[in-house]
Amino acid sequence: MPKAFEHEGFVEMGKELKSDIISLSFFGTTIIVLNSTQATTDLLDKRSNIYSDRNPFAAFRDPRLLNWSTFIPASRYDNLHKKHRRMMHTWLNKQAIPAFHPAHQRQARDFLQRMLQTKGEVITSEYLGKEFLRTFSGTLLQSIYGYNLQSLDDPFMTKPQEAIDRLVQTVTPSAFMVNTFPALVNLPDWFPGTQWKRTLRQWGKEKDVTKKTMVDWTKDQIAAGVSEPSIVGSFLAEMDKWGQTQDEANASIQEVAIGLLAGGTDTVGILFIGGEWKINKLPDRELSKAQEEIDSVVGTDRLPTVEDQPNLPYIRRIMLECARWQPVIPLAVPRRCSEDNEYHGYLIPQGAIIKICDRAISRNEDVYPDPETFNPDRFLDSSLPPAPVFGWGRRDSSLFLMIVSMLATYNIVPPKDDAGNFVYPTIRSQKFAVFRPTPFECTFVPRSDLHKELIRNGT
Repeated sequence: MPKAFEHEGFVEMGKELKSDIISLSFFGTTIIVLNSTQATTDLLDKRSNIYSDRNPFAAFRDPRLLNWSTFIPASRYDNLHKKHRRMMHTWLNKQAIPAFHPAHQRQARDFLQRMLQTKGEVITSEYLGKEFLRTFSGTLLQSIYGYNLQSLDDPFMTKPQEAIDRLVQTVTPSAFMVNTFPALVNLPDWFPGTQWKRTLRQWGKEKDVTKKTMVDWTKDQIAAGVSEPSIVGSFLAEMDKWGQTQDEANASIQEVAIGLLAGGTDTVGILFIGGEWKINKLPDRELSKAQEEIDSVVGTDRLPTVEDQPNLPYIRRIMLECARWQPVIPLAVPRRCSEDNEYHGYLIPQGAIIKICDRAISRNEDVYPDPETFNPDRFLDSSLPPAPVFGWGRRDSSLFLMIVSMLATYNIVPPKDDAGNFVYPTIRSQKFAVFRPTPFECTFVPRSDLHKELIRNGT
């Protein structure tokens, strides 16, 4: 198994064994890896009653450590989890999504204007990543808390991102030995080599302060009569009807709010992938085709809007192919099997950890012929399943707006060498649970003076 890219090891193992389900044993714990859409559907969907639980990582759940067992994407399948899911889905259904559109559009246009300020100079992937994160954080913070993001170093952006990054570390089995040997939590703090306990405990305290501070800010705005419409504001107005104590209701609001905020992380990764595709394909057929479609529908006298999406099917296919071509989360958050059961003659024991290898699913040649080729037109086949990440809802429209806005107004150009030739980057993911590319450079160049004016005017 490669140490840096576990998911690639699972892909190769599946090919060697000619199986879409793999069983491993790690210190007595059974790990089941699912490498196909069929196996994932058969177990996680059709047997969801026994495959909806999450792995009880001690670093993440233990109240003496990070103490974040209520984080919705990774929480146990209990009544509180179901309640939080219902609260979250209130704002992720098709009827509620249009409420996010004004914030999506404003943030996308602000991003275009900030790229104009780079004046055609070479920028790094680190800079671009921060701008993408700022854009999506701005959209989410406005919608969830009614907060207008001020800058890249605004605590409302940096603090929750820090908390989520730390959480990702704690649910990585190899990051903390206590995840493999839970009894280690009982070691006294003075025992040599237990600094990790103090670190996790401190992370937990800072996480609690962040969640509370952000909701309290919205409360203060409401009390002062200056609040803007927000999801948290709606929750606060309804909390007396929930049948919870005041403390329980406040805790639920804090958890659902940061859970919604965390959902933007994978979108940033997909934008990076789209950016890489655009750089490497310039000025190939795909880019020309995309810009021609935008120009024919949107014209050159305005910027794209969410309402243009149904009329831009090729842009939609680009989004689908970006998500398939380089999965943002190559290994999904693990599940846990709650009782013994069989699948195709294999025994899956109670307590087994279930890993879904989205990387392997995206490379299934029976489903996606020539899987290493970036080909948006493969999704002309409406029966082709989209990548697992497409349960998007509100993220779908925000991602569409960002991709179509960049394609409509800019050419993203790779840097040149001393001889004046373009240097096309080869980008791999770094060793993170969420896709983060190895460093690269590029330049944002407006397509024309007319496009530059559209960006300046934000119209």
